Amino acid sequence: MVRRAAQGVFVAAAFAAAVATARAEARAPRPTDLVDVADVIPDAIIDLRYATTDNVTGEVLYPKPVCKLRRAVAARLAKAAARLRAQHRRLVLWDCYRPTSIQEVLWRRVPDRRYVAHPKVGSKHSRGAAVDLALADRDGELLEMPTRFDDFSPAAHRRRALRGAKGAEVRRLDRAMREAGFVGLATEWWHFDAPGRYSLSDAPL
Repeated sequence: MVRRAAQGVFVAAAFAAAVATARAEARAPRPTDLVDVADVIPDAIIDLRYATTDNVTGEVLYPKPVCKLRRAVAARLAKAAARLRAQHRRLVLWDCYRPTSIQEVLWRRVPDRRYVAHPKVGSKHSRGAAVDLALADRDGELLEMPTRFDDFSPAAHRRRALRGAKGAEVRRLDRAMREAGFVGLATEWWHFDAPGRYSLSDAPL
């Protein structure tokens, strides 16, 4: 009887340990987690344009101005931010993770595959692996950029936007982002994709 009781205690303890391990693993940080970039880059200026009417749709699409990215993507962005901080620059974040349901709304407003991904294909924004951004000085004042956000004219194309005196800050941004592993979009100087494969998400902001 004593042996059976001891065996029962051992099984219960082993089960409890397994449950505790599983819970700890579930809580452990993962590269694919969506994280708040404000926690990773505290001096970043969060200016999510789709949380305002200052975007191509003229409508508020996001319920709140929260910039989320995959943990691994946010870590890359932090490297770019550190490099730019040493040059007395701060990141201005215009768009980050975009839930798929909001991508669907955006597509209905702007059904142009040159600038908005079809929801069935999915945007890297909806994977938490893309960021739209600009630069400010250390006091938070936006620096001169070639165009406004959501300017879908040829002036916003990367090859043109990086030219001349007006493209100086974008060239600075482009160098820092490329060194952190990001790839710029040809038609939007402000858009950068991170490497890696991530699933589409409709998790709320």
